[in-house]
Amino acid sequence: MRTKALQLLVVSCLVALAGCSGALSGGGGAGEQTLGDVSYPAGVSENGTDVSTLADAHVEALNGSSFTLELDVTQRGAGSNAVRAAVGPDRDNVRVNVSADGQSMELYTTGERRYLRVATGGDVTYRTTRRTSDGTSFVPSSYSGATYLDQFGVRAGANFTPTGVRQLDGTKVVVLRADGSNVSAPERANVADYDATILVDEQGVVHRFEASVGTERDDTSTRISVTMNISDVETTGVEEPSWLDAARNQTSS
Repeated sequence: MRTKALQLLVVSCLVALAGCSGALSGGGGAGEQTLGDVSYPAGVSENGTDVSTLADAHVEALNGSSFTLELDVTQRGAGSNAVRAAVGPDRDNVRVNVSADGQSMELYTTGERRYLRVATGGDVTYRTTRRTSDGTSFVPSSYSGATYLDQFGVRAGANFTPTGVRQLDGTKVVVLRADGSNVSAPERANVADYDATILVDEQGVVHRFEASVGTERDDTSTRISVTMNISDVETTGVEEPSWLDAARNQTSS
């Protein structure tokens, strides 16, 4: 995959609204539950997973609910990015923090306005814009996590199959795993290895997605690791940031 492609994706997702391999950690064990004890969400079957359909079901299942997104991305030789987003149930109030390459970006939206704070070194700037009628009800798929399912699942052609059932923070989830079989990379790069896991509940909410992708091109290798968590569904609150008055005062002067 292209160097810094994911950094650009994260930043573009933020602007659009103002856009690990191996074992999973935390959340408890599988207990005595088996795949026969659960109903598969849309896109999932015992033979494999249509990740595009699952991503759509994930977005639909979150519709009308507040939630928290946590995303961590690491690319070898290019540093790491982190995204934290609190999304309100009506999508009017959204608060996002993005950190990448020594820069911090914070976004806060109301039903009428978008407030952006960018901090680079000791410099802080603010930007305020009016939300359009479409923007009032629209939250980019990056904040639901669907963008990353598409980027590292659908586009890679990964085949996820159910391997078990476990409890994650009190929620019963199906474990979907994929390896490097039949996985492809864009722009003539070769996939050296691929390992990914999805934890999805019976309603279609993807609570966790982890992927590690190693690629090679022109004797150059790189690795991108992604960990995404969706939590506090229906209980997330969106608080005003402490810098909101400063943003209002600076942009109105």
